[in-house]
This record gives sequence, C-alpha cells and structure tokens, in this order.
Amino acid sequence: MACNNFVNAGYWFTHTSSQLPASRIDANLYTHLFCGHAGLNSQTYELSISDSAKPLIHHFSQTVKENNSELKTLLSIGGDDAKAERFGAMAAHSSHRAAFIRSSISKAREGNFDGLDLQWLYPSSVEDMANFEALIIECHRAIIRESRESKEPRLIFVATVFYSPRLENLTYPIQAIRRTLDWVNVIAYDIFTPILSSNEVGPSSAFFNPRRRSSSGDFGIRTWIRLGLPSKMMVFGVPFHGWAWKLNCSGNPRVFAPAQGAAQGQDISMEGLIEYRNVKKFIAENDANNVVLDQRFAIAYTHCDSTGIAYEDEDTISFKISRVKKNLEMLGYFLWNISADDEDQSLARAASTEWIK
Repeated sequence: MACNNFVNAGYWFTHTSSQLPASRIDANLYTHLFCGHAGLNSQTYELSISDSAKPLIHHFSQTVKENNSELKTLLSIGGDDAKAERFGAMAAHSSHRAAFIRSSISKAREGNFDGLDLQWLYPSSVEDMANFEALIIECHRAIIRESRESKEPRLIFVATVFYSPRLENLTYPIQAIRRTLDWVNVIAYDIFTPILSSNEVGPSSAFFNPRRRSSSGDFGIRTWIRLGLPSKMMVFGVPFHGWAWKLNCSGNPRVFAPAQGAAQGQDISMEGLIEYRNVKKFIAENDANNVVLDQRFAIAYTHCDSTGIAYEDEDTISFKISRVKKNLEMLGYFLWNISADDEDQSLARAASTEWIK
C-alpha cells in the first residue's frame, strides 16, 4: 500500500517548464509529485526520454525536495506523448515487457525518483487487458526483487486508469491491481469534450450526472468499489483545464445545449482545451457570464457570445474533494497539469486546504 496515509499529488511536465519551472512549484502543497512524460522506444521498447527533457527529469526530484524533504516523486511513463498502440506492442511479448521494466526501474533510480506511474491510456482489446495484467504483475515482481538486491526502499508502483473499471466491453483486472499496485490514479475528467460530444455542451468533468448517471466520476468510483477495488487504493483526478464549445446561439447556455464542436479563440486549442489560467483571462477580458458551481454536475461554466466553457474552479474543486474524502473515503487526489493553474496556484491551494479540513 501507499507509503502515506493519504495522497495529495500533482502532475508536472517538462514541456511546461517555461510556464512553471520545477523550482517554482510549491512542494508543500503536495505529498507526491509526478514528472512526465517518459516514452517508449518503438524498436527496443525501453524507456525513451528526449534530449531536451533529460536534464529536467534528472534534476526534478532534487529540485522539488529542497523545499519539502518528505515529498515523494514518481516518474510518469506514457500519457498523451505515447501511443496506446506502442504500449500494446510492448506488453504483448515477454521479452519486450522485460526490457521496458528493466529500463523503467533503472531510469527511476537514476533520477532519484521514489516510484513509477504507468499511463497506458488505454488498453483497447481483450488481449491488451490481459497483457496489462501480465505487465503489472511482472513489474511488481521486478520492483520487489530490485529493492531486495539494491537495499534501497521499494519503488512506489502506480497505474493511471479510466474513470470506470469498464472500458466498453473490457474490464480492468481488479484482483491483479489489488495485489500489485500501491494505488490507481482515476481519470475522472474529460468525460465530455467537444470531440466526444460535438453536438451539445457537456459537463466535461461531471462528478454527478442526473441525465446519464454512468457518465460521471462518482458513478465510476462506486463501480470500481462494487467490483472489488478498495476506495483507499484510488486517487481521484482533478483537471486544471476546461473545454470550450461553439454554441448554436449566444443565450445563457444550459448543460447539453446545442453546439457545433470546439470553439475557436485565443488560448483555446484546436480540440477546444483551455487551461484554467486562460479561463480566468477569458472571463476578465470578456466580462463573461459565469456559473461558479452547478451542483447537479459539480462543475463551473462561463460563456460569452458563441463560446461556452465548462471548467473547474476553486469552488468545484473544494466540493469534489470534500466528497472524495468524506463520502467515498478515497486515498486522495491528483491534479492534472499544475502549470495550468494561475500565478497564485489558487486551485492547488484550494485542493490542499479542503483535504486537511
């Protein structure tokens, strides 16, 4: 199990170092920090880190621990920078898995990390899910063996998973997860995006969903628990980004109002993603209408003209973390992309304050 009684974690990425250098992270807001991403070499299936990212990753642990010596750091592998197909190819053969595991442990030790985070997003076939199970079992064994031989503390071992244990017709290997992982990071966001829900505005990181209960974080977590994964083995994901839709009309947009895919505009990606610091900028510059906390979904909304944005703010994060801790009794939370916060790290502070109440 986890080395702390709880997990208050954040993700930091090397490509965001110009926005938030590792030296400027308030490490005292966290018990754990994830550093990403390391990728996979498509030929050898060993861990691959770009030349530009190597020094940032190598010095990350030392840098953030200067202000919090109790902090634990984990090297995150995969995520958006690695194709799921590459993970599938690696996990399909025992020799490829062995190369991946060996290099992952080695890179974690080289960078003085305390653990590893496997981000295979997501296994997409029956074979993939079986190979995911084999991978976490073999990695767990290798981590224990390496600790015994090196006389070093055992590496923490985490996997990041879908908000529900069921991916279409697939189910995660819950018993193997219980035996091998310290916890799972549950991605309880991006449930609705302009790509997945192009014709109507969706509550992107719905905690509740009275219209479609199964499409919500609360339902996903309760399903994990019902199928056998203890709540204390789950860490709840909170995004520091929102999603922007192009509205059919410029009136007050209700949830599931008609839309035409992603909105376009300054600081909005082609897919419609907008970071929290830019949501604040959008609201200020446009004097936008704002719904701070819609408790039906536990999400905030803002809109101006034909742009409608669903996002997280201090109120929605406090609301969710209160329920994650008290109602669901989960191990903790993780914050996705802490560089997307505002200059005062308001969202990270709201999360930490709510957890320690």
